[in-house]
Amino acid sequence: MAEDRAIRRKNDDGRREDLIAAATKVIAQDGVAAATTRRIAAEAGVPLGTVHYWFAAKDDLLAAVLEAALGDLESAAISVQILAVQPDDSGNPGLLEACRAAWRVVEADEPGRQLSLYEMTTVALRTPGMEELAAKQYGSYRAVAAHAAQRWYDRFGAELPGGLDALSRLIACVFDGATLAWLADPEGAEQDSVFVLLCHLLDLYAAGSKPAANPA
Repeated sequence: MAEDRAIRRKNDDGRREDLIAAATKVIAQDGVAAATTRRIAAEAGVPLGTVHYWFAAKDDLLAAVLEAALGDLESAAISVQILAVQPDDSGNPGLLEACRAAWRVVEADEPGRQLSLYEMTTVALRTPGMEELAAKQYGSYRAVAAHAAQRWYDRFGAELPGGLDALSRLIACVFDGATLAWLADPEGAEQDSVFVLLCHLLDLYAAGSKPAANPA
């Protein structure tokens, strides 16, 4: 059966991609629970049997939706990486501008689509056999962060605890948390101030300074 589907993919006339796009739209609008195969088929304008022809089960279709979203993320990372290697006004690699550029990608997207990524993460973690998709999702986030931080790290990060790997994880966690906070509270998230503070603290490190201790 898996071999049959591999052959079908080679002969795809666009219907598989149409189904993925339809599922993405339904999930973004109404959530994973609403993304029944019947609803997806209706959104794509194809008979219900077409869904089952291309995907063995709904989980396979959800996996394809997540894979497509990660592909979009990796494509967006290319422009972020370019900005990250351009120095800012102080001559330092533009990590802050890279964060801001990545954020513009989030803002330009549909909030429902961003929310659906979190929803699909939990679905993947709760569905036996799909857990690796959630791990791959966050691995992609770390890879994007590593692209953005590479130039800064090459210049300033020689003694940074945990090296580039830890820095990438930190940036990915901050960005992921900022995105969820923005979805929950668009007016109160003030994500740019978070990016500014993060980069400021890294600049203090780069300059060999330490933040002043909080008074007792």
